[in-house]
Amino acid sequence: MSEFFETTFGPAELEILESALEQWCDERQVSKHSADATLAAEIFINLFREGNKTLPDLQQAASRHKWLAEGSVGA
Repeated sequence: MSEFFETTFGPAELEILESALEQWCDERQVSKHSADATLAAEIFINLFREGNKTLPDLQQAASRHKWLAEGSVGA
């Protein structure tokens, strides 16, 4: 559990997170400045902290996450 809170985010990690978020926003036609994008970013950070540290792993974890996968935009 301590590894979850001790995750560091350097340029490479931030690039992975940004790519995942941009793809999610593009697929759902959501502005990166919207409340939904903010929530999605928080979820992506948690998924990353849970060990999904590559873009493919993060995308796969996102596809299993109910809110991200169902595209609950505006819900």
